[in-house]
Amino acid sequence: MQRYFVKNSQIHDGIVDMDPIMHKHIAKVMRMKQGEKVIVTDESGQFFLATVFDLEGGRLILEKALDENNELDVDVTLVYGMPKGDKFEFVLQKATELGVTKIVPFLCARSLIKMDESKFMKKKPRYERIIQEASEQSHRNICPEVTAPIHLKELKDYLSEVNVVAYEESAKQGEVSAFHRALEKLTTSITIIVGPEGGFDESEITAMKDLGITPVGLGKRILRSESAPLYMLSVIGYERELA
Repeated sequence: MQRYFVKNSQIHDGIVDMDPIMHKHIAKVMRMKQGEKVIVTDESGQFFLATVFDLEGGRLILEKALDENNELDVDVTLVYGMPKGDKFEFVLQKATELGVTKIVPFLCARSLIKMDESKFMKKKPRYERIIQEASEQSHRNICPEVTAPIHLKELKDYLSEVNVVAYEESAKQGEVSAFHRALEKLTTSITIIVGPEGGFDESEITAMKDLGITPVGLGKRILRSESAPLYMLSVIGYERELA
């Protein structure tokens, strides 16, 4: 059954007014008919079973609330060194599927891409659409937030109960337990930090340590910048839901 996120402002008196993108997808892409069912999710994360009752006018009628929670039991903030090309969009999609709560683009000393806030904001609607589609596909209760890009001095504003940074030098030195120990302490929230293609400058790691952030290795293999956050999210998901 198709799932769609809707704004609370679209819901009134048990009726949902489709936005243009949703209307086009239901009518033109899915070719739904009057009376077909969908699931909609409001801004609070509540699921509802809904019926298409006015296809031409783009309206649904809510049938009943559904008791369903598909979120991790901890909040996960991903601070991610901006990569080049379309790797950022790939990570947005996959991190959403894996349960991330917030994604914070990080402009690092070795970032190959230079992006100021105004340039980022022009792309933000596209990023949010990628996240929404991934959230619908993976049956999320929420759409993760993507923030404006930050620099090192702003990192302290995005820290959590547990804070770790993936550091390849830790892996090269054979460190294999710091991430596991950090997850053993986790009860409410975690911030995971991953660098861009060139990794982190040593001075950045020093500054992070001063903030109480723990450098962690991710095993014997060196992962690409777009692989590392997905590996970390997968490990968190395993520990919280499958272990």
